[in-house]
Amino acid sequence: MFKKHPKELWILALAELCERFAFWGVGNLLVLFTIETMQFPNDKAAQVYGVFSGFATFLPLLGGWLADRWNYQSPMLWGAIVNAVGCFLLATGIHSLFYFSLFLIACGYGIFTPSIVTVLGYTYRNIPHLREAGFSIYYASINIGVFLALVSLGTIGKLVSWNMAFALAGFVQVAGLIPLIWYLMHHKETYHALKKHQKASHAKAKSLTAVDRSRLYVIGIFYFASVFFWIAYNQAFSSMEIFTHDFMDRMVGGWNIPEGIFLSSESFFLIILAPILSSLYAWLQKKKMDPSPARKTSYSLFFIAACFFVMMIGSDQIPEGATQGNVSSGYLIFAFFLMAVGEMLLAPIGLSMVSRLAPPRYTALSVGLWYVSVGFAFFLGGMLAGFMGKMGTLFNFFSMFVVMTIIPAIAMWLASKKLTQMSHLQRTQDLPHVER
Repeated sequence: MFKKHPKELWILALAELCERFAFWGVGNLLVLFTIETMQFPNDKAAQVYGVFSGFATFLPLLGGWLADRWNYQSPMLWGAIVNAVGCFLLATGIHSLFYFSLFLIACGYGIFTPSIVTVLGYTYRNIPHLREAGFSIYYASINIGVFLALVSLGTIGKLVSWNMAFALAGFVQVAGLIPLIWYLMHHKETYHALKKHQKASHAKAKSLTAVDRSRLYVIGIFYFASVFFWIAYNQAFSSMEIFTHDFMDRMVGGWNIPEGIFLSSESFFLIILAPILSSLYAWLQKKKMDPSPARKTSYSLFFIAACFFVMMIGSDQIPEGATQGNVSSGYLIFAFFLMAVGEMLLAPIGLSMVSRLAPPRYTALSVGLWYVSVGFAFFLGGMLAGFMGKMGTLFNFFSMFVVMTIIPAIAMWLASKKLTQMSHLQRTQDLPHVER
């Protein structure tokens, strides 16, 4: 089945792996770094992560606007370079450069991301039935990068030095330039076709049709529903990271395992799930039984609600005001498994849907707006994580995220049929990129 996918998928996936290794390798370990090295209190560390991740995932809006008016290839190169520079500056260990380094890393992510998603979506212009499976494979590459980063950078940071860990992130991002340059050199036909399509879309500049407006309304609903998922998801590397550091038993066979190893379990599950779900989607597509994007979104919200229900159970015996505990790591790992299932049902499907439904000349901008909703959610998630020790027990704290996600899950389930109708997925306009 994998042979049916365009060759560009694997090149772009490798470039994305390196970019996410650097970006989320730094970002997802930021709470640990600031607590242990910069002596930030837990609430400030969580809020710094919320501001960084929120700002970073807001910037693809500007990156998408830039790409739609420039091209979709150059921003990938420049975004990777800026990201690498930020990692190397952070690796200097100069505290006065800390926030500026994070700013550069965030900017690199914002420039890079909408362009590579748009380019990937274009490669499926003639095989739309493989789009969701392809985006699932692409999303697996992201999580291979995150998994490798958390294991390697987390271990190096704890056992050697954080400076060396961040330098490694920078070198991996530099290595990620190689597949990007390879793509531009060996897939010029796709590059020129996309550039021609981009110019044609701007030249036509027609007003939005009724179908376009209906689809944009649907995209807006998905943006809104996804906010609740990402607020909860943000806890993985804020409040759940603090939980791992302070309240979880990390001893395995007499060894004190670095937090990064446990935190990498969610990415590990995503890697395992990606080929399974990719194959399942293709099989369901043939049987005409594939759930709609709206229905998959409702499933994702149910799964992340279950994730925090497990965290509630795991923290039930921790008394109010406690600063340390000895909770079994099984609770966290199972919670991360449920979170991973939810993420696979939302993130790659959402990216595929946005690149599919958005009007051609607004594709990258629409992808950017998807990340804006994620950024807004990450900012709120970081702020809420700062209340971890201020809501009575941890049981009460984690229950907040169960309620927050179960309500929109039910709403999306009930509205899924109507949203599918409004998406007009069976119309010929659904394939605007097909060369005729």
